[in-house]
Amino acid sequence: MRTRILVGLSAGALVLMAAPLSAHHGWGGQSSEQMNLSGTVTTAVSLAGPHATMQIEDENGQVWDITLAPSRRTSRAGLTEDVIPVGAQVTVTGNRNSDMNRYEMKTVRVTHDGTNYDVYPNRIS
Repeated sequence: MRTRILVGLSAGALVLMAAPLSAHHGWGGQSSEQMNLSGTVTTAVSLAGPHATMQIEDENGQVWDITLAPSRRTSRAGLTEDVIPVGAQVTVTGNRNSDMNRYEMKTVRVTHDGTNYDVYPNRIS
């Protein structure tokens, strides 16, 4: 009986430890081609969560979810929550979600007011 309980608890612990790993999707869901997207910031950079995020609206009125690098890496690149205000014009470079019905981009560079914030400098092509 005691062995069964220990085995059950151990299996449960392994499942809980593996869950965050499976949630991190990397670049697999993105198209292989990089693109540039320009627009107006509608939601400022947020460093809350595993990856920094922001939203921009393109010239057609479509709002895009912009996924940046992990929050610490984004901050080290100089892109903090107070750098780019809502309403600012930006250009983002990155890989669009491979599902064309989703307006989401995993971004390697954000350009604002002549400054490049390279959150994934080794991925810029």
